[in-house]
Amino acid sequence: MDTIPELLNGVLDTFRAGAPYLVRLIVAALCGAAIGLERTLRQKEAGLRTHIIVALGSALIMVVSKYGFYDLLALNNPSVSFDGGRIASNVIQGISFLGSGIIIFRGTIKGLTTAAGVWATAGIGLAAGAGMYGIAVYATILMVIIEVVIHRVIPLENAKTTILTLKLKSDPEAVEEVRKILKQKHYDILSASIEQKNNLTVCTFNLKSHRGITFDDISEAFEDNENVVGISI
Repeated sequence: MDTIPELLNGVLDTFRAGAPYLVRLIVAALCGAAIGLERTLRQKEAGLRTHIIVALGSALIMVVSKYGFYDLLALNNPSVSFDGGRIASNVIQGISFLGSGIIIFRGTIKGLTTAAGVWATAGIGLAAGAGMYGIAVYATILMVIIEVVIHRVIPLENAKTTILTLKLKSDPEAVEEVRKILKQKHYDILSASIEQKNNLTVCTFNLKSHRGITFDDISEAFEDNENVVGISI
């Protein structure tokens, strides 16, 4: 039976054996943080913590897939074999479910870039876990450049969508008048729904604008319109 000192030594040996891989986990976490920070600043669905956890978890799984079976291979038994790449492959497939949860469909699809970023972050974590620090850092730099620079340079990437709900008096011409005002303000109407509630016409618009849409903008646009009795955005 092992004595307490022997047990403590065994625990310390376990931590010493894991120390070389700690750098890999830290690099993966830092790379995930760099990508997640940009997403957080833009208030996206998956932010700093999500990207750190994805990168860190992927690195951990890659370390296990590369080094977790050395004891079996040391047996020199020809009947014992494994393919560590299969574990990494399953990580990439599994992260797709997380990405699908980030995507939102509400008249238009949102979150595709963030979902793709989470998927790519998993790959960066796998690279760090494999000890490929250079490619992990390079990929992180490219990811940040893609997310920041393209967002600012290409106008289509700057378009923002907003859900606008207006309560109108039951006037047959009220809805068409509202549509004209929105077009005059250069808001693109992606979709619209109209229903009657308590003698009011409730219109829900999915709007897109390159400069963003605020409550003050909408209030100013309809301040002189007597048909508009309620605004929510």
